Amino acid sequence: MLTNREANSTLVKTIESLPKGRNKVAKIVRAIRTEPYKWDPWICKDGDIYRLFYLMAPKPTPETDFWSQGTIYGAISKDLRTWEPTGVMLAPNVENEWESGRMLAGSTYKQDGMYYLFYGASGSGKSLKNERIGLATSTDGVNWQRASNDYFFSEDEWSQWYGRQIDSGHFHWRDPYIVRDPHSGKYCMFITAHLRHDTSSRYQGCIALATADEFTGPYALQPPVAGPKISGIEHWPFTEMERPQVIYRHGKYHLFCSCWLWNLNPEWLKQVRGDRLRESSLYWFVADRITGPYQPVSDFPVVPGSKETGMYATNFLDPADPGESIAFGWNHRIYTLEVFSRFDVSFDRDSIQIVRNKDF
Repeated sequence: MLTNREANSTLVKTIESLPKGRNKVAKIVRAIRTEPYKWDPWICKDGDIYRLFYLMAPKPTPETDFWSQGTIYGAISKDLRTWEPTGVMLAPNVENEWESGRMLAGSTYKQDGMYYLFYGASGSGKSLKNERIGLATSTDGVNWQRASNDYFFSEDEWSQWYGRQIDSGHFHWRDPYIVRDPHSGKYCMFITAHLRHDTSSRYQGCIALATADEFTGPYALQPPVAGPKISGIEHWPFTEMERPQVIYRHGKYHLFCSCWLWNLNPEWLKQVRGDRLRESSLYWFVADRITGPYQPVSDFPVVPGSKETGMYATNFLDPADPGESIAFGWNHRIYTLEVFSRFDVSFDRDSIQIVRNKDF
């Protein structure tokens, strides 16, 4: 089995219920545990099977950050309760500099009997923060081959709108998520990105857009669909808008993303009473068109119930009923996956609510 879901659930629930000191308790738990770190899951529904992809790395040392050594692993399930590991899906390619250091999250799809994995990666050493996006394919969902040694988008393409974080030099360019526009028929790739900075502010996180006529590309970059001066928020909150997901419901396009508390603008936190937020808070934007612009759903654009889950990088998975869903992610304090049907999502016309499944 992939993980001891009941023990982890009890542990996470206990930590999240503490009035304070959650990070200190979690740090002690992590020091005791020896298992590898797991994070950033995504799921592909394949008939009556769920195919899970996630990042995993050995428990880090004081000299090594966990995110600096990720590999993409997989598992399969028929019930979203029991997962059977399928091993390494995609590892860094030491012969290809741009993806020689670490793998990053992505998204997986099945079309016409073929599986497609859009993924993020970066080089090693000084290139560890130079992120790029690639594509791998598979005929069985388990054995993957890179579609090319090249990556999507050259510097000439992205430098028109996108750039590096001003204080760290980090080029945020990851978490590709593909949606087909039902109106134009074009494929839209949403990407975690950073605006080309024309100010001294580090709070320039945005969602990039690229479009294509064919699923595999070529994709043409477009201006960002959410970000500073686009979404109408005074004191733009985000250094990063991670793991974007776009869902069409009730005549609107809904954009969701995550951001660590320490990457949020203190001026914005003053405006919205930041004590109402946690790392697990999921941010919510809406638009009339898939290409945006995406505006915050309210003055406090957070999905109700997300604060209490203890998960980071929350995504939604639709079951058969289009009015319902489940939420999944990873338990960010103890670095384990939360990919079981523990959290239900009510997706009504005017509201979204994440609630713990009492029967789980």
